[in-house]
Amino acid sequence: MTQAFTFTLLFLSLLYALFILWSLAGWCKNRNVTRIKNEFHTKVSVIVPARNEERNIEGCLRDLLKQEYPESLLEIIVVDDHSVDRTSTIARRVMDEFPGRNFSFLQNDSQDGGALYKKQAVTKAVLHAAGELIVTTDADCRMNEKWLAAVVSCYESRHPSMISAPVCFYEEKNVFEKFQSLEFMGLIGIGAGSVSNHHPMMCNGANLAYSRKSFFEVSGFSGADGIPSGDDTQLMMKMAKRDAAGIYFLKSREAIVYTETMHTVTDFMNQRKRWSSKIPSGMSLFVLLNAATAYLLHAGLIACFFFGFYNHTFFRLLFYVAMIKQIPEFLLLAYTAAFFQRMKLLWLFIPAQMIYPFYIAWVGAMAPFGFYAWKGREIKSGRRKIPVS
Repeated sequence: MTQAFTFTLLFLSLLYALFILWSLAGWCKNRNVTRIKNEFHTKVSVIVPARNEERNIEGCLRDLLKQEYPESLLEIIVVDDHSVDRTSTIARRVMDEFPGRNFSFLQNDSQDGGALYKKQAVTKAVLHAAGELIVTTDADCRMNEKWLAAVVSCYESRHPSMISAPVCFYEEKNVFEKFQSLEFMGLIGIGAGSVSNHHPMMCNGANLAYSRKSFFEVSGFSGADGIPSGDDTQLMMKMAKRDAAGIYFLKSREAIVYTETMHTVTDFMNQRKRWSSKIPSGMSLFVLLNAATAYLLHAGLIACFFFGFYNHTFFRLLFYVAMIKQIPEFLLLAYTAAFFQRMKLLWLFIPAQMIYPFYIAWVGAMAPFGFYAWKGREIKSGRRKIPVS
């Protein structure tokens, strides 16, 4: 049994290390984009779904209004997703300050029990949109003035069906929030690398763009089967089945969108359960196998740690497996941290390794089952359809 466990754990660690190195190779072959066009011809619809964002939405909307992009080619669509605070009032007040701008305010009136609200909000906005290019962000995000110009420059020069762009946490106040930033940079690196290698695995709806035509060609979110999350990754997977090479990661500092970390452990775990709950739905076999490898490896590390108290040989195995796993992880994080100009966070890498296996094992075990809370909703994954007409 000891030999079988050792072989299995070493095999999993090698598979995982190869996957991280594959992601790193994809990240590195995608060069930084620094050139941004000055003249544009694409009509753009920026969609901002918002629920209970009274603290953040004004900043987001004012950032959008400052974009260095022709006003005649830009419309901003805010979709209030059943907010129970002053989100709607604040959004309308900002809109009233700029009567000459192309603003739309929509109300998501779906009563589908909560599981599909955001997807329905985005779908409603896409149906309303006049733009050729749909760009989505979240109401709690901030961006610089060149953000939209960077995204559209990419679209007009490469003509992809979808553009995934970088998201970064900012204004971290403590070690817990800095840990989230470090982990999130790694996820961005994996997502970017997988897109560059034409096997896209993940993206983030806080900074995502796609042609309106492509959205309808894949029937939008239909077939998502009621998974609460996935307005980003599941749509990417549908587009990838049609043309994986048509998806592009925009590696540009001008294109970064910034958002806050979770401030409490409960909110953090709910967020991660929400993210991981979408993995089984619409994902390719490649994605599922890599997710399973990562989960089993981290679960095996936990087992190896506890077995070590009965047989010290397992501590030696734990050291070797940890080295195989951590060296490529650190390289990937170093490259992504350099891009985001957050190298100072790398000191957290070793401390994070002490808790990361437990965190991965817990989230992976809990995500497919039960409820989680998000923005005031108690949500349980269902299997319902969302039509696009």
